[in-house]
Amino acid sequence: MRKLLPLLRFPLTLLRAAAPTPPKGPKPPELMTDSDWVRHRAPRRHRDEVLSDAAVAWLARLPDDFRPDLLAARYPRIANRMALLWRDPGLIEEYLDDLLVARRPNRQGFAPEVASDLRSLQVLNEHRLYGAGDQDDRAA
Repeated sequence: MRKLLPLLRFPLTLLRAAAPTPPKGPKPPELMTDSDWVRHRAPRRHRDEVLSDAAVAWLARLPDDFRPDLLAARYPRIANRMALLWRDPGLIEEYLDDLLVARRPNRQGFAPEVASDLRSLQVLNEHRLYGAGDQDDRAA
């Protein structure tokens, strides 16, 4: 038995080297599971449940045809965020794309009327970005 013991002793570093190391950094969106997304998302706060003063003012400045009333009523957290981002057409374009383009598997998506609100805002923002809108659009 003692003759076998030296054969069983080998450096533990060989075992560690053989174990795969997890990649550094976040997973790509296509590999994330629902539980990964839950951990990734900020915790829900009370102020996410009501429209902020900034969001109310932002909604009032938008042209009637583009005002996302259903979005604001159902998703005040999103409307609050949009109000903060709206002054930067590039940032709001990116945020709208994130909301409208499904990058996560098994997502239900928005109700058609809320998605319509988002698309209307996208059109309004494209007018601001590419100079196709009138002066009222840019002021919003």
